[in-house]
Amino acid sequence: MDLNPSFKSEKFICPHCNVASQQSWFDAVSASNAANQILDHLFYDYRMHIENYKQEAITGFIHEVKDANKRHLIEFVPKMFAIATCSNCSDITLWVDGELVYPQKNSITAPNSDMEQEIQDLYIEASTIVKDSPKGATALLRLALQLLLKQLGKSGKNINNDIKDLVAEGLSPKIQQALDLLRVVGNNAVHPGQINLNDGRNIAMKLFQILNFIADEMISKPKELDLLYADVVPEETKEHINQRDGK
Repeated sequence: MDLNPSFKSEKFICPHCNVASQQSWFDAVSASNAANQILDHLFYDYRMHIENYKQEAITGFIHEVKDANKRHLIEFVPKMFAIATCSNCSDITLWVDGELVYPQKNSITAPNSDMEQEIQDLYIEASTIVKDSPKGATALLRLALQLLLKQLGKSGKNINNDIKDLVAEGLSPKIQQALDLLRVVGNNAVHPGQINLNDGRNIAMKLFQILNFIADEMISKPKELDLLYADVVPEETKEHINQRDGK
C-alpha cells in the first residue's frame, strides 16, 4: 500500500509527524454541507415562534439557499481544493489542484541522527527553505558543518583549519573532498565568489547528502564498529590485542 501523501487518500504518512495516520478531509462539498447545517440550526428556533402560514415560505427559502450553496460555493475556492487533518498530530495539509502545497514536499532525507540536535535542527531548517532560497539553505548547511567539526573535537571556529587538522591526523581523501566541497560552496553563499548559486538548487540539494555522508563516515560507522567490537570480542582477547599494540 502506497502511504505517500496523495489527494483524498484516507491514510498516508503525515509530512508533519511522519506517522501513517488517518486523514479527515474538508473541501468545497464539506464546506457547503457545514454551511447548510448552520442554516438549519439558525432557523430551527426561529421557526418555532412564527405563524404556520409562514412556514412554507421559510422552507422554500432554506431550500433555495441550500441549493445555491451546493451549486455556487465551488466557484469561490480553487480547483480541487481541500484540507486534510492528521488524526495523530492534528496538523493540516493544504491541497490545490489535487497537489500538496503545504507543507512543501521535498526529497531530502532526514538528518543523520548521530549529529547533535542543534546540527539536525539547522539541517531541517535548511530543508524547509532550499526550494525558495538555495543560498540561504547553503549558508545554514555551512553553519551546520562548522558545528559538526566542533562535535568531532575541533575548534569549530575556522572550517579550513579544522579540515587541515583532520587531514594531518590521517583523514580519508574522500571525506576531505566532501568537507571542502561543503566548505567552499557554503563560503560562496555567505561571501559571493566564483560559484554561481543564482540557480543553485540542485547543488544545494546535494549538500544535504554530503553533510549526512560526512556524519555517517566520521560518527555513525565508527560508533557501530565500536559497539560491535565491544559486544563480540571477548575481554581476554581485547587484553591480548592491547598488549600486542602496546596500549
